[in-house]
Amino acid sequence: MKFDVVIIGAGAAGLAAARDLSGAGKRVCIVEARERIGGRINTRRVDGVAMPIELGAEFIHGEAQVTFAAVNAAPLIALQLPDTHFWSHHGKWSKRDDFWTRIARVRAKIPNRKRDVSFAEFLRSRRDIGPQLRELACNFVEGYHAAHADRISAAALRGSDEETEAPAQFRIVNGYDRVVQWLLAGVAPDRSELRLNTIVKRVEWRAGDVVVETARDTIRARAAVVTIPIGVWKAPHDSDGAIVFDPPLREKERAVEKLELGHVVKIVFRFREPFWEPKVNFLHTNDRYVPTWWTYAPVRAPILISWSGGHAADALLAESEEARVSRAIDSMAAAFDTKRRKIESLLVATYTHDWQADPFSRCAYSYAGVGGAQAHRVLGKPVAGTLFFAGEATSGDETGTVAGAIESGRRAAREHLRV
Repeated sequence: MKFDVVIIGAGAAGLAAARDLSGAGKRVCIVEARERIGGRINTRRVDGVAMPIELGAEFIHGEAQVTFAAVNAAPLIALQLPDTHFWSHHGKWSKRDDFWTRIARVRAKIPNRKRDVSFAEFLRSRRDIGPQLRELACNFVEGYHAAHADRISAAALRGSDEETEAPAQFRIVNGYDRVVQWLLAGVAPDRSELRLNTIVKRVEWRAGDVVVETARDTIRARAAVVTIPIGVWKAPHDSDGAIVFDPPLREKERAVEKLELGHVVKIVFRFREPFWEPKVNFLHTNDRYVPTWWTYAPVRAPILISWSGGHAADALLAESEEARVSRAIDSMAAAFDTKRRKIESLLVATYTHDWQADPFSRCAYSYAGVGGAQAHRVLGKPVAGTLFFAGEATSGDETGTVAGAIESGRRAAREHLRV
């Protein structure tokens, strides 16, 4: 047998697992459906723009040790974002210095009960949460978690009164793709093989033996690390990018049923010059299509990012790509109290990637549905010392983050090495 482990997916989780497994002497084969590594990290470099444009993952959330290990070793430059939040209502702005405190206090009110409910139902049950805070909390959950407030588990969002400090946010100046390149550079070349443009169709397995059928050939190994996104887990068996497991993984299927697809529309707008004040970082609105905006602060750059999650994303996804940009410009004009014609006169280009239509992701990232607070951990449990699972959808603590993906890959590698 040529390989000890076949790793499905060359995103952050798969490369982290490959790095640790090959470093421990295992022979690994990494198969990736796309023509590039990185998964939902998708960094684009554009002539005339000094900083890379991130069409997927963009931030380091908090002091994520596994991500900063790569940043420090590469070495890369990570800038901390100013924690300035503004609320725009009919073009009138107010600063929200207590943004995170208010969100944390709402989360702390979620009761620790056996019966789970959606976050929207929880909000409806609380008379002590006023309309403005209710709207702010709902917009935060739908944006930050890419979730639908009427589907996401309230229990999964539960917090405590102590969690009131703003989590530090960082942006990698060199580009997030440098992190996955660093992970790949650490994979032992004499004990590894990377196969791009290799679409996995079927995984046949029994204890100590895995056969992976791809559109090209068959790969055999003693074990597998599966790092596919939740959208691929949920894909119909006859659809592009779907993977069939034989025998079926019933426990995983039940866990997948309790996890939901996070929807996001992210559009990066490039202008000849900024039309907003340098103090702007995050701007929140109650707009139906684009409730959240941010800049490249603390760097001054003529770049503005629109972010729509949950139901706002669904509203945009119902439109054509051209119409999405037009809707976003209307939302921008209202949020920044600026004439549309001025915005269009300054606009140079827009950049986006539809993760929902991408057959190898089918969503932005995962979130726990009602009753699914433990589903991420169940999805991550090994099977028969042969199948191991990683990716942000298997991370209960850092769902939807690159740090969660990297740590899950390292965890899967440790689990295999203990067998």
